[in-house]
Amino acid sequence: MTTGHSWVNSTGVYTAAAAVLCVYSALQIRKASRKHTTHGSRPAPGLRVGVLYLRNPHDDFLHILRNDVLVETAVAKVDSMLYVFVDDTKDDGSSSSDRLRYLGELYNILWNAACVANKHDLDIRVVSSVDQSWKDIIARPDLTAAFAYEDMDVAVLNDGRGSSPIAFFPFNDIVDRSVDATTFIYLEDPTRRLGKESLVVIGGTFDHLHNGHKKLLSFGAALADNGMLIGVTAPHMLQKKSLGHLIESIQERKSRVEAFLRDVHPHVAPTIITIDDPFGPAITSADISAIVVSTETQLGAVKINAIRADRGLHPLNIYVCRRTDASTLSSSYIREQLAKRPSPR
Repeated sequence: MTTGHSWVNSTGVYTAAAAVLCVYSALQIRKASRKHTTHGSRPAPGLRVGVLYLRNPHDDFLHILRNDVLVETAVAKVDSMLYVFVDDTKDDGSSSSDRLRYLGELYNILWNAACVANKHDLDIRVVSSVDQSWKDIIARPDLTAAFAYEDMDVAVLNDGRGSSPIAFFPFNDIVDRSVDATTFIYLEDPTRRLGKESLVVIGGTFDHLHNGHKKLLSFGAALADNGMLIGVTAPHMLQKKSLGHLIESIQERKSRVEAFLRDVHPHVAPTIITIDDPFGPAITSADISAIVVSTETQLGAVKINAIRADRGLHPLNIYVCRRTDASTLSSSYIREQLAKRPSPR
């Protein structure tokens, strides 16, 4: 592990932005979700039965990401039952295997979103346009809300519903802010051609190093030309974490990161430091060229670039990997499982 580079002090704390601003990212998404209202009405405090309209992405990666955001936002709003209507129509005709493959993936994504939202009893039902029409779905008498990326005619939605109208929630603002190919470089997008970066920055707690951390580190290593700067969050910044007494020491977390990179990516010479400030000199350095984040923390990187622009600094290239299995692929989940183990006698 190296620490002698001249740019460490000027860039090291930058990684705290990636780690700490995940809170900013999550809060921004939640605030945006709360601000979204039905046309001409206030959002209901608890929507019992809703339907989400999706289009089958057919391997279009940006479309897949948009659907991820739609699913997460809809699940957060519904309390009892969520129908997900998948428009499987395609001009060139899609095979049943393509449709069923996405159906299987979608159920996994929906369950993960429900677990993250602590809605394990949410009744989720995916309906394909092959089996029922959109008109059939919205005619259900118990339906209270509809969600979609595109705008919809509320009058058409409520035609014939009498005294039980459906509230409509358009999610285009949330989706467009979260999925933006001009702001973000999506690492798993097969249409993108990736180059090398002079200095790649990654930050996080790296507690109980798991596959999500390893994915992020491996992506960073693939991009790094001259080196990687990795910030590991200081203990005092983790005091409000759940089951904080089970968080590994800063020395152990840094050692695990170094050992993983040395074993799997020996060509990379990482500088691993402790980050103990949300921004610090990170927003003043001109040495770094890129940051690697997940779809969960990408808005934090946008905030950093805004501050850098105000100070006349070049923006960082923001590389984003898709966050999956967030309900179990997290340090918090691992600590919860460790807490359930019986104490040794």
